Amino acid sequence: MSEAMGEDQESSDEDFIGGPSSVGSQLQSDSRPAGEEGAHPWEDFKGKIREQSGLDFNFDYTTLYQNAGASLNGNDEGFSGVFRLYGKWELIGRGTANKGSLIAKVENRHKLGGDVVPNALGPNLGYLGTTGASFNDAGWFLSPLYWEQFLADGRVEFVVGRVDSLDFVDISGYSGQWLRFQNGSLLVNSTIPYPDLGLGGGGGFKIGDDWWVGASIHDANGAGDEFEFLVDGSEFFKQAFVSWSPNRTQRMDRAAHFTVWHADERTGAGIDDGWGLAVSGNWLFDNGVMPFVRAGWAEGSAARADATVIAGMLYRFSNGLGELGAALGWESLSGSGLGNQKAAEFFFRWDVTPSFALTPSIQVLLDPALNPSDDTIVLGGLRARLNF
Repeated sequence: MSEAMGEDQESSDEDFIGGPSSVGSQLQSDSRPAGEEGAHPWEDFKGKIREQSGLDFNFDYTTLYQNAGASLNGNDEGFSGVFRLYGKWELIGRGTANKGSLIAKVENRHKLGGDVVPNALGPNLGYLGTTGASFNDAGWFLSPLYWEQFLADGRVEFVVGRVDSLDFVDISGYSGQWLRFQNGSLLVNSTIPYPDLGLGGGGGFKIGDDWWVGASIHDANGAGDEFEFLVDGSEFFKQAFVSWSPNRTQRMDRAAHFTVWHADERTGAGIDDGWGLAVSGNWLFDNGVMPFVRAGWAEGSAARADATVIAGMLYRFSNGLGELGAALGWESLSGSGLGNQKAAEFFFRWDVTPSFALTPSIQVLLDPALNPSDDTIVLGGLRARLNF
């Protein structure tokens, strides 16, 4: 159940361009080897399927409830659930370094109760951002559907198809909305205008034992609820990156990343072009403490913010109890007269079983840009995740 910390990340460095929420990384963090002591028969069954056909898959269901106690319009609580089926099917070169795989994910996101879904709670509080990233009511949709290929004895990796830019742009080992932070401004870099799901591709190349470089291009007008490509013509988001880790099999735990990006003008949406820089780094110490930092700067109005700094720390209990996390973020919003916003979040994830986790959390929203009366808003939340 643990995600991207310590021994869980030492098993493979195959997918070296995807982030902690990519399908490959999620499968790895949730998997228990077939025949492992205490493993459920379901895990043994999935292990046999994986060995015989190369198909690795998982289901999970996650709910999130949030309550602020007060809002601008009376809508102060959100509650929703997300069901996901995701998998990776090795179809070419199975068991070799130069394998090719089809990767896909299907999701259903739905409202469970409360006033709104958590993803929409922020504006009701006067906060320009999301307090529950990915917890909306989009219904059924196809998430990523792309081909992943390795070449040159596994030193080159590329993907092409329907991709999620959040899996490949400015990745950082501390993030992941299913098991860690929930506030969107702390999970990702708000100076980057990440495109929604859509046509894209990218690749990376390992240099020596501790460096890798890569780039990707995405349809700037992608839409998760549609399966159309380049609906407004050739308008793209592009990025290039360089990453370092002393041990690439722990690239989520001990790494530094530098990213440069450019977004074309989106004429149909009325959004100007822009470009920017981003840096991030995190380091897992042997005692289970992992400090992290992320920063970004943008030129133009393509992104929601023109500058941001995020810092925090994770602590993984050695006895398997779970994980603690704390983060503080500052962002200078790009809209005229909006000023600065700050957000802090604290969570404790209790790994009740290897397949079930409960995560109570507290968010503190400081100087919310759209709230004329409250300088501080405290938001409580409870997330539950079952994977099988």
